[in-house]
Amino acid sequence: MSAEAATVETPILTDPLAARRQAQIFRLAFGMALSAGIAFGLAWPLAFLTPVITAKLLTLPRVLPVKAGVGFLVILSVSMILSRELLVPTLEFPAVHLLLTGLILFLLFYVKAGGANPILVVLLMLGVLLVPLAGTVSITLATWVTEGLIFATAVGIAMHYITAAIFPDLRVVEGSRVAAGESSEATGEGSQVPRSPQVRSALALRSLVVIFPLAAGFQLFSLVEFMVALIMATLLALEPEFGKHLKVGKGLILANLVGGLIAVGIYRLLVWVPSFTFFLLLVFLGGLWMGGHIFSERPLGKLLGAGITTVFLILGPVITGEAAAGVELLIRLGLIMGAVVYVVLAFGLLERLTRGRRLAP
Repeated sequence: MSAEAATVETPILTDPLAARRQAQIFRLAFGMALSAGIAFGLAWPLAFLTPVITAKLLTLPRVLPVKAGVGFLVILSVSMILSRELLVPTLEFPAVHLLLTGLILFLLFYVKAGGANPILVVLLMLGVLLVPLAGTVSITLATWVTEGLIFATAVGIAMHYITAAIFPDLRVVEGSRVAAGESSEATGEGSQVPRSPQVRSALALRSLVVIFPLAAGFQLFSLVEFMVALIMATLLALEPEFGKHLKVGKGLILANLVGGLIAVGIYRLLVWVPSFTFFLLLVFLGGLWMGGHIFSERPLGKLLGAGITTVFLILGPVITGEAAAGVELLIRLGLIMGAVVYVVLAFGLLERLTRGRRLAP
């Protein structure tokens, strides 16, 4: 009897990393479906960003401490309000506005290069860029975007903790690699090497050179209807190494193309089977497939994190009714792929122009 019990328990205790990855995969899939169901069911302003935020949080190696989650929301809320109250009024003075925007973006890229949480940084960047962009149309629209971003983030953080409670990490015996914290792969710690201020400045400047011309163009020409392209470019600009190697750049383009095709495929299936429950099932299955890659050692895993973003950026506004369907779906795919190609080529060109004369690795 005891021999049989030992046989059953052995796989769990000898392979804790596999059990941890399994929990992460199901957390991601369930969290994507749950957040998509709430966001697209209630359809508040910018609701489609909620599953994007949820998915980003659920791809972290560890569940965020509650204090960190609350801190995220407080910092984001304050920054959104400040962006509306301080940046939007400077739109009357384009030169001042662009200089101030560039300075804030540089500081955000700088803290990201120093090891700040990338999800918090990207949310702050979206506030700096999207709120004033909406303000080029009207103060009302800027307020609408501000409230939508704050609420979308609050729901995304809540989904993060709910799914973590439903699919907790497996407890393992003391002394195992996970329990002892010896596996950086499982914990996500120990992989960030401290960088000098010079290197952080070089990395921040590289990202700023890529994103600032695009952001300035959107602001000057009030390209609010193409906001999705700016969102995607902002997400990718945080990772300057994407354009360092041609293979990585091609992989990023492919991963986002896969995400876009998944979004188009889901839409076509929903045309044939117009059921909200069916939609959530598709999101769940897609989350299982993507999670299997993201939480593995496969090179495609990290890139598919961006692919999840593409799925919801394309499909979200169509499901919530914020954008027309059909041809508009393909237009959004084109905009996102254009942003991806721009970022990859811009980083690649910058890498070749500065090779041998830069501090950053």
